Amino acid sequence: MHLKCPHCSTVLNVTSPAGTQVQCPTCQGMFVVPQATPQVSAPVITPREPGSKPLRKKPQSKTEQAEGAEGAEGEEELESGGIPVDLILKIAKVVVLPMFLAVVLFFVLVSMGILEIGSGGDVVDDSPYVDDGVANSGNQIQDVMEAAEKGDIYINWVPAKNSATMEGFKVKINHIDWGEVRGRDESGELVTSNGRPYMNVYLELSNRSDKTFDFKSWYGNQFNSQNGAIRTAQLSDDDKNMYYPLKFDDLADLKWWTPSKTFKPAEEGTDAIVFDVPEDFDPNQVENLYLDLPGEAIGKSGSYRFKIPKSMIQGL
Repeated sequence: MHLKCPHCSTVLNVTSPAGTQVQCPTCQGMFVVPQATPQVSAPVITPREPGSKPLRKKPQSKTEQAEGAEGAEGEEELESGGIPVDLILKIAKVVVLPMFLAVVLFFVLVSMGILEIGSGGDVVDDSPYVDDGVANSGNQIQDVMEAAEKGDIYINWVPAKNSATMEGFKVKINHIDWGEVRGRDESGELVTSNGRPYMNVYLELSNRSDKTFDFKSWYGNQFNSQNGAIRTAQLSDDDKNMYYPLKFDDLADLKWWTPSKTFKPAEEGTDAIVFDVPEDFDPNQVENLYLDLPGEAIGKSGSYRFKIPKSMIQGL
């Protein structure tokens, strides 16, 4: 029969007859089996006979103790509605840390000049700028600037810190130098402009397409447009003064100059242009320069057009 211990309320399965004294194995309390047996419903424990040794629980292993502790912590955290700290740390390690490292790497590449941000990939509009189809023909940079100011046409003057791309052929201004021209003649001897300063433009070139381009330098060369007009590289300022390209016949080699080259996909190169300016020209009075490079140098129409701030001019 089932009896409840009067000391600890543990339900016992008692087989001893009424009037017999038994001991509760839970609290070690002694009591006498009554005549009438009350009905109870609870977990049943078999009592020990008086004088017997108490039962010993099997000790838990360290693994079971650790699992039990973790389970208790987890239950406590779930019951309180909190988020486990371990889960937060795992999310930070798997998601947040890689994102942070990616951002750091991005800014490192930008600071090293490997990546360009902003409008660094400006695409050149190589279509005619007026309906009669004669735009981009002849040396008309002043006319183009005036028409753009009036709103008759739209000209995309690419900021000189960025690159411009025409059908996959990219051009970027590396730097502009106000100073003496220095190069070498056919015998390798140094040749200079004897201290006379000129405006020297140095360009980076690269083929970013799957096509091949036959390039001809903008330094000292003329190009024929589709309607037969002659075009050259052009340089102007905010006052629309025109500065013409110059070529030194006794120079066989000039820094960055590439007379001609076939650019295969992914190939890179450089070019240089020297612009003639009056002897009384003062570059410190210039706010911006405007560079027009004919697309005919790569066998295309249109122009690469750059706006160069005075801050990019070296040698001032």
